[in-house]
Amino acid sequence: MRRGIYQAIAVLAFALMFIGAIMSVEWPEGSVDDTSSEDVGWTLFGDSESGGYGLVVLLIGLLLLVALLGGVFLAKEEEEE
Repeated sequence: MRRGIYQAIAVLAFALMFIGAIMSVEWPEGSVDDTSSEDVGWTLFGDSESGGYGLVVLLIGLLLLVALLGGVFLAKEEEEE
């Protein structure tokens, strides 16, 4: 019972520090970026001069998926018969 109270106080203190840090920052007033979806498309898929980054993003996503599935496979415990 006492341990749960200490944990709740610690979580509350951490949350208050986090909220205080967020509220104390003076966030800059920036201008809205004028990047359009067409610009994003040209960056991903390229134009006549460059190939873009679409293939690289696809391969990194595939690598992360394989790593995630491998981690799940390795973490799975084997059943003993």
